[in-house]
Amino acid sequence: MLSRAAVRLPLRRRGYYTAHCRRGYATAVEVWREVNSLAAQPGMINMGQGFPDFAGSLTARQAAAEALLVGSAAANQYSAPAGLLELREEVSRLYARLYPGDAYDPASEVVICTSGQESLNAALRACVSEQVSRGGRDGVIVFEPYFPFTQGALDNAPAVMQPVRTHAPGFAIDAAALRAAITPRTGTVLLNSPHNPTGHVASEAELAAVAEVCVEHDLLAVSDEVYEHAVFGEGCRHRRLCDVPGMRGRTITVSSAGKLFSLTGWRVAWALAPARLATAVASAHTNLTYSAPTPLQAGIAAALREEDGSFGGVAQLFGANFELLATALREHRGLTVCDAQGGYFLVADAGVPDIDFVRSLAAECGVVCTPMSVFYADQDQSESCTLVRFTICKSREHIQRACAALAGRRGRRERVAGT
Repeated sequence: MLSRAAVRLPLRRRGYYTAHCRRGYATAVEVWREVNSLAAQPGMINMGQGFPDFAGSLTARQAAAEALLVGSAAANQYSAPAGLLELREEVSRLYARLYPGDAYDPASEVVICTSGQESLNAALRACVSEQVSRGGRDGVIVFEPYFPFTQGALDNAPAVMQPVRTHAPGFAIDAAALRAAITPRTGTVLLNSPHNPTGHVASEAELAAVAEVCVEHDLLAVSDEVYEHAVFGEGCRHRRLCDVPGMRGRTITVSSAGKLFSLTGWRVAWALAPARLATAVASAHTNLTYSAPTPLQAGIAAALREEDGSFGGVAQLFGANFELLATALREHRGLTVCDAQGGYFLVADAGVPDIDFVRSLAAECGVVCTPMSVFYADQDQSESCTLVRFTICKSREHIQRACAALAGRRGRRERVAGT
């Protein structure tokens, strides 16, 4: 059973130690192990992990099956490291359609990777390598809370995390805090919008603040946009960091076919960047996994070509799920729900230590969620965290089942000050 005690793992970086991420990557792995173990128990409703419980794009699955079973011999061998040309061309066309004027050369500015996580690893390695060669700038600004496995990507770069805190309930980027975090060693900013875990979608003003700092200090940027097609906030739309003046030539954008088509097990994603940075991403990717699975690339290319309706429908479903779950958490559990505009998750304040709440909720009604303490680098925050994360990227039936379980609790938990 996971202990509340902190695991302190100072990380050596070429002769010095980073003071951040004291809770440690190892502790995040422990938390996921416990949450997964709880969710796997008979009768539990898994609201902790962010993967859909429906089949995903039929077009993609049929095309991949055809490539597997009746395709040419090449269809089941390595693709070029940068990916199948047909997929790179379809990705380029997709962005030209979605963001008029956003043209990417499929031959030199699109790299197909093995998952969004690998894309992130390759992008960070590319940025850090360039910035270190230009003056030892191995610091990466990361906005807290952040996806815990970001620390592993920074370790692989290798880089030092420079966390900048955002705060509930809105989790907006504080431009002053961002500026205060810049040091002579800062070389890169990592932005995630729509955001995991909070669901915050960066506003035009927030993107402008990030861009201003990047241009002023000659920083590179990695923009993790894997949830770009899951924006559901009223009047909200996804804005791209690379489209802000001054950012196109210094930004690597990461996105995911697995998220787009609800095929998270396929592990197919891409990175978009100017040719100089795309070449560095491709080099890192080649050394990490060499190439993404070829028949699955063919399936994604077919789905992009046919635009099978997975985009808007999924965003509408997740938005409706958010509202349904938020209502149940407020009415039946007394939780304070943080607003979100997109992504796969809902964050709420339980009013008690997060891991204690996760365990008690699982025991009382069989609903499993994730403690938010693992999304922070700072030890004080992780030890006092009362926030928890629920997934919304499920079928309506799954969400309704969870809501019914939340309503069926024996005696409502009343939040008491100081507990």
